[in-house]
Amino acid sequence: MLNLFKKAVAPLAAVVTGLFAVTSANAAGTGTDFSSIASGIDASTIVTAIVAMGAIMILPGVAKWGAKKLATFFG
Repeated sequence: MLNLFKKAVAPLAAVVTGLFAVTSANAAGTGTDFSSIASGIDASTIVTAIVAMGAIMILPGVAKWGAKKLATFFG
């Protein structure tokens, strides 16, 4: 039972406590202002990052396929 508490209940309690702390700070008007960070993010930057991550994930498979295809040309 103690093992279950350590693995499940304690982390959940920490998350809930953190959420209440953030909510109460925002309600008091002392929350963090992320407007300077959000204003620096452009939609084209996000799209470029997503395409780059897709390319990074796909390229090893394409390279492996290309190497096998090239090897079959030479027997």
